Amino acid sequence: MSDPSSPQNSGRNPSKGREGKSSLLRIAVLLAAPCLVAAMFSMREGTAPPLTLSIDRPALVFETYMRHEGLDPIPLQPLLTPYFTFVNKGAATVVIEEVKAGCSCISPEITGKEIAPGQQGRVMLPIKTRNEPAGLREYIATVKYLDPKPREVTLTYKVVLPEKQVEIEPRVVMLMGKISSSDHSIITINDHRTERYADPMKIQSVVSSSPLFKAELLGQTSNDGVGRTTIDVRFVDGIPMGQHRGLVTITTGDEAYPVIQVPVILGDRRRPEDEAVSLSPDAGRVIVQSEDASKSVGTSITFTIPSKWKVSHIDTFPPQLVGKIEKTEPLGTDKTQLVVKLTISELPTKGIEQGNLTLFAKDGEDSEMVTVPITLTWR
Repeated sequence: MSDPSSPQNSGRNPSKGREGKSSLLRIAVLLAAPCLVAAMFSMREGTAPPLTLSIDRPALVFETYMRHEGLDPIPLQPLLTPYFTFVNKGAATVVIEEVKAGCSCISPEITGKEIAPGQQGRVMLPIKTRNEPAGLREYIATVKYLDPKPREVTLTYKVVLPEKQVEIEPRVVMLMGKISSSDHSIITINDHRTERYADPMKIQSVVSSSPLFKAELLGQTSNDGVGRTTIDVRFVDGIPMGQHRGLVTITTGDEAYPVIQVPVILGDRRRPEDEAVSLSPDAGRVIVQSEDASKSVGTSITFTIPSKWKVSHIDTFPPQLVGKIEKTEPLGTDKTQLVVKLTISELPTKGIEQGNLTLFAKDGEDSEMVTVPITLTWR
């Protein structure tokens, strides 16, 4: 008879018991594994170096790196003056080492060689177009600088140059500082049209719009397929304080270019505080109705001048332009305001698109002038 307490008689399977314990152990390990992994990373967290991301950015940031004037030809002009503005966004002063032009027709200029943090600047690319072919052109300049690392950036200017026809140089006559009767400027009109070489442009008149200068025709020549007209502009002594504007107006027998106008700017805006002058707006405009001059409409201009000035008269160019004082009133104790209304008495010569209005006054024995540029828009 067998013993009831023996394994054979216990009713249990030993192998099944071991399998149950093994399963429980595996479950416990699986449950504990995430905690062990987290603990290991927690132990390393205090000793591991932090992850840092370093980006090496250039200090100079340009507003744009390419300028494109579009696909239409620009008006003919001897000098293009594109520019690119920038700011130093770095923490150190930037030193400009060089602005290298892509061709000899570019004469790069820059506002300064050292650019402080936060400071703005400008790269200018004057381009002489005299010997440049017509069509789409691409001009490049490379700016090399230290921030303090050596850097370089490429600036691109794209433009469609027109076929050369009539070129006026300079487009604006400008003289600053002290001006005397020994000063003079030359205006050159170059006619590149091959069909007009045998029949050059005929100059009918040369008119000066201001008593501060006189323009006259020096002569006309033809050379290398180009007809050249030369005009001399001479100035007077004793030009009044302030900045003054005028026009050299050339009328021709050429149907395509019946009128050529060249603005003249003399002096600067600096005046003593008690002689300060202001304009609002700083330029006038007349809408010229070509079918009925009486329906033309002009703007009003407000002059603020020293009250000690005694206004004598107003002069205009073209002479058909009329400036009428509508209102005069004191402004405080030392200023006077005048409101001048622009109109026209009759139609000016067709093709005149610029004019001037000049207010003349006396400050004791001294002559004073204030000039305003006027645009004539034909309708």
